[in-house]
Amino acid sequence: MQSSSPLSPDEFAAFNRVVKVLYFALFATVGIYWFVLELIARQREPAELGLLKTVLQALAAVTLFAVLYLRFARIGSLVADPAAEPTVQLARLRMLYILCFTLAESVALYGFVLRILGGAREEAIPFFLGSGLLFVLCYPRPRQLPGGSS
Repeated sequence: MQSSSPLSPDEFAAFNRVVKVLYFALFATVGIYWFVLELIARQREPAELGLLKTVLQALAAVTLFAVLYLRFARIGSLVADPAAEPTVQLARLRMLYILCFTLAESVALYGFVLRILGGAREEAIPFFLGSGLLFVLCYPRPRQLPGGSS
């Protein structure tokens, strides 16, 4: 079935603006979390967290795979689908990008929780680096969608 209304360049530009503003706002919060964490937890002595540390690491690993799946499998197939309605495609794409951003941010939050509860700085750093890496991989690069006008 032919798409009923081609996507205007203005609609696509608005989509790009919104997604990129969300991206940079959420990515910046990862740095803010680190800054606040350094102010709050600077004087704390590291404590042994045992199982909690392992649970947070497992959550981060599951989240990492979820983000990679969303970014490369779901977003990739959605962008490549020439039969999709352009406005529906943009709405789904926006939702998937926002989900990727929030999940990437949650990895930093796991590190924040770990450090606040007594984990060492060195134990929290991988969470923040992993979050940053996920954000870099999730940078929104949508080109004009196949279902839209060229």
